[in-house]
Amino acid sequence: MIKTLEKLIKIKELEKLIELQKLENIKYEIKLIESEKAKYFQLLENKLKNMTSARDLMEIALLSRGVRSLEKREREKSKDLKSQEDRVKELNLEYKTLSSYLDRKRKEITKEDLKREEREHSYNHLLKRSYGKFLLILVGFVLTASASGWGEEKTLPYQEKLIKPYLQKVSLEFEKLSEELLKSFKALEKKEKQLEEKKKFLLLLEEELRKLLDKAINLEREERERKNKKVEKLLQIIAKADPDSAGETLSQVNPEIAGEVLVKLPNIRKAGEILSSMDPERAGKVIEYLMKRREKLTATPVRRKIEEILKYVEGESL
Repeated sequence: MIKTLEKLIKIKELEKLIELQKLENIKYEIKLIESEKAKYFQLLENKLKNMTSARDLMEIALLSRGVRSLEKREREKSKDLKSQEDRVKELNLEYKTLSSYLDRKRKEITKEDLKREEREHSYNHLLKRSYGKFLLILVGFVLTASASGWGEEKTLPYQEKLIKPYLQKVSLEFEKLSEELLKSFKALEKKEKQLEEKKKFLLLLEEELRKLLDKAINLEREERERKNKKVEKLLQIIAKADPDSAGETLSQVNPEIAGEVLVKLPNIRKAGEILSSMDPERAGKVIEYLMKRREKLTATPVRRKIEEILKYVEGESL
């Protein structure tokens, strides 16, 4: 009985080790997801602060989708974590129950041994008082001879039929479970290696994404610098030209650049006259650009300047 309980407790210890390892693996996966999500949030925050183009909006949408995907994975892993924690608690309870039962059985056996010793002591005392020293020696001799046979553990018929088959079955189950636990340990080690490889892959992917984003930002900055240089060059020409010549010149360039030139002109009236003298179709595109730019601005000098230019053109058309 005691040996069987000890085997069962060992099995529970091994099971607990396996489930604890699974629990740690889930916690590690959640930690990886949280780390990855934090990096996505940082990239997203930087993009929102420095958003200047449609490409930025597309990148923000992709990053937001990535964050939602990570949050979904995190919720799923949190459910797995709760389930695994419950499993570990259940095993701990089973282990404590078996250990407590084993301790109680050991105490019961110890008490029975003490009672048996007391009975033997009382019996010897009775012999000494009733039959004298000679009889006591004789009985002691008989008891000693008998004890040599009693000390040997003999297999009784009911033990052969009931206990031995049960112990053999438990032993086989223990060996089988040990093999399964060994396989589980190997599988967990393999999964840990896969997680490490996945982490390395994600780090490489993140680095590539950062490089692509940096490249896109650099290209956009270079494009903005080229555009500013072109605007400044045209501004010097337009500032010296009369409205009709300036309107004809700006009709040949990109509406966005033409709009920026008009906004940078110090004389609002001249900017309105140039816009009015431009080709109607090109002027319409410049006006459309200026209106879009105005919507993106708050109460700034540039917004007020755009409003005055548009108001002048509107007055001219009336």
